[in-house]
Amino acid sequence: MNNRSIRLIVGILIALVLLSLVFYSNQSRKRRFNWQPVYKEASKEPYGTFVIAQLLSNYFPGKGFEVLKDSIHGRLPAQSASGNYVFIGEALFMDSLDVQTLLKFVENGNTAFISSRTIPHDLMFYVYYEECNENYWDDYAGLEDSTVRLNLDHPNLQAVQHYSFIYKFRNKIRTYNWSHIERDYFCAEEFSLQALGSLNDSLIHFAQVRYGKGTFYLHTVPLAFTNIAMLDSLHLPYANRVFSYLPPGKIYWDEYSKTSEAVGRRRNNAGNRALSEENSLQYVLSQPPLAWAWYLLLSLGLLFLLFRAKRRQRVIPVSVPNTNTSLEFVSTIGRLYFLQNSHKKLAMQKMKLFLNFVRERYHLRGSETEADEEFLTKLAAKSEVSRAFLERIWRQHRNLSKSTENSAEELIQFHYTLEEFYKKCK
Repeated sequence: MNNRSIRLIVGILIALVLLSLVFYSNQSRKRRFNWQPVYKEASKEPYGTFVIAQLLSNYFPGKGFEVLKDSIHGRLPAQSASGNYVFIGEALFMDSLDVQTLLKFVENGNTAFISSRTIPHDLMFYVYYEECNENYWDDYAGLEDSTVRLNLDHPNLQAVQHYSFIYKFRNKIRTYNWSHIERDYFCAEEFSLQALGSLNDSLIHFAQVRYGKGTFYLHTVPLAFTNIAMLDSLHLPYANRVFSYLPPGKIYWDEYSKTSEAVGRRRNNAGNRALSEENSLQYVLSQPPLAWAWYLLLSLGLLFLLFRAKRRQRVIPVSVPNTNTSLEFVSTIGRLYFLQNSHKKLAMQKMKLFLNFVRERYHLRGSETEADEEFLTKLAAKSEVSRAFLERIWRQHRNLSKSTENSAEELIQFHYTLEEFYKKCK
């Protein structure tokens, strides 16, 4: 066998490896989940936040929902007093300009809801008062466990049974470091932290602190608002009760302060103590395109050594990768994609939002299944919408909830009916 034949065989093998990698990469993207906690608003992965972002986008009908994909400096209204800043992520990365922008936003009477496992020290320097037991703010504490129980302290929001959250990675239960706030940070001062929720009965995971005319809400378990948690019907009431603390107003969803651009900008600040170091290889392996390039480079190097170190031999056939057809994998696909396309569940959620709108604006409480005569009479009088139109809303919802198979046309018609009500009501 001459050198030309050897080069031809090596070229064919390299082409086969490349095709196999491309095919396996495409199949992996179709079938496998990314179990890393990305918290992205558009991510439908287990630890993305697509579901909660969709719910919040219609949480206050007519108030607006805006995703901030760049620095919040210059994007949060400085004078408005009816806005809600929402951040859900692993950690909040802000420079001095963003910190001052958020502080001014809350000081003018707005609300900031921050759910993260860590929080910048230079933000808490202004929010937390050291006069409370003369404790210097350090960071959230941690509890190692696979499962935690969450609940709220307010009598009207407290559940009879705690909400249990289990940490899973690649569909297996794993130990997780659950963050919470030390009790030493709470005292009786007017502007000190106030506990709003408990973790495992004795620890605090949800608190508020007044700042100027507004309020900061600090939540230490962002996993509670990810897709894998929100698609469990037992966890939806918890999220609804937590976000019931937000006053009606436009919601500003901060997508930027959890991105790599914000992390890189924050790392340039030498005074930051909250960020951990990450070597180059960890960053490469965390990015799917770079990871595939790295594995391809290693494969080509191995092929080169194999053909240079051994004598000439027959071409080794390329092994076809195994196909993952486990029932457990199919079950997870069904939960994260099929269930959220259910017309019946979407109709039920829209009805809940409608009843919440009626309760907040007209102080009337109605049932999802049937509306009594007194309720319809009062709602028609207060909203100035005809009784027949209101009966149509409950009739369409009843048809959708009782039917086992709902068409997209029925759901669209129900949506248009509710939208028409929002436009007509006074």
